[in-house]
Amino acid sequence: MKKKFFFTPYELFLLITIIVFNIVIFCLKKEYDIDSVLSAIATISGVFCVVLVAKGHISNYIFGLIQVSLYAYCSWGVGYWGEVVLNAFYYVPMQFIGFFMWRKRIVESSKTEVKARSLSTRQRVIGLIGCAVLVVICAEVLRHFKDPAPYLDSTTTVLSVVAMLLMVKTYSEQWILWIVVNVATITMWLMSYFRGEGDAIIISSMWVVYLLNSINGFIQWDRKARNELRKPDEL
Repeated sequence: MKKKFFFTPYELFLLITIIVFNIVIFCLKKEYDIDSVLSAIATISGVFCVVLVAKGHISNYIFGLIQVSLYAYCSWGVGYWGEVVLNAFYYVPMQFIGFFMWRKRIVESSKTEVKARSLSTRQRVIGLIGCAVLVVICAEVLRHFKDPAPYLDSTTTVLSVVAMLLMVKTYSEQWILWIVVNVATITMWLMSYFRGEGDAIIISSMWVVYLLNSINGFIQWDRKARNELRKPDEL
């Protein structure tokens, strides 16, 4: 029996798109600096990471560690302090925590893929209310520190924290939050681009691909979670 290729055609499309986009941007730029190079590395590694997350593959944490470290630096350069704190002080350590927690939920037939599960209706309602309250509080704090887009930055920060927790716990609802985060972050970085931050367009392209992948990830994980409903599971 012929062995299937690791990436699906759609996943290959996402990976090739972001690589080609970065090549085009570099060809169009008249000057090159370290920030441009780091933005490109963060973008490409980030897309590899989210594609592997959608597949439920534990190797995503390797690319994730590279991406969040460099993304924190890029965010620091444009003053998105919520993104800096989120990536440097939350995402970086969560890469290690997530790796070890995913190892505990590896499916019996695989050494690299995890089981997916779903939240209860009560958990979803409580989570929604909690996120809304935290977004407002965080936005006011960021406004105090002169954040150029406090509510967008707050939305991406708060929902990313919750989505990452759901990801580590292998809940399929993570993808709904990632979709919202992706839309908000695309808007935020486009605003930065129009303010004159040229490299922001590279970061924006990464988040567009993230959005496409999140839709695909939701479909895959929701299907996996439904298949696991017949099996007893605990938090």
